[in-house]
Amino acid sequence: MEFRVRLDELLPATEAARELPRALDRLEGGQAEQLVITRRNEPRAVLITVDRYQELLAGEERSAA
Repeated sequence: MEFRVRLDELLPATEAARELPRALDRLEGGQAEQLVITRRNEPRAVLITVDRYQELLAGEERSAA
């Protein structure tokens, strides 16, 4: 699976561990839609707001119906 991400949305795991409050502020403030957490330059996880997560879940429920 391939996806696009902006460079400013990449977040190394070590930085994510140290700077989680700042990362959450970026998401909640709209400076980023998602933050892709990387380890050894490989995407490992995506951090999104609860609102965005609920949108994704609602979309899945509609697709399943």
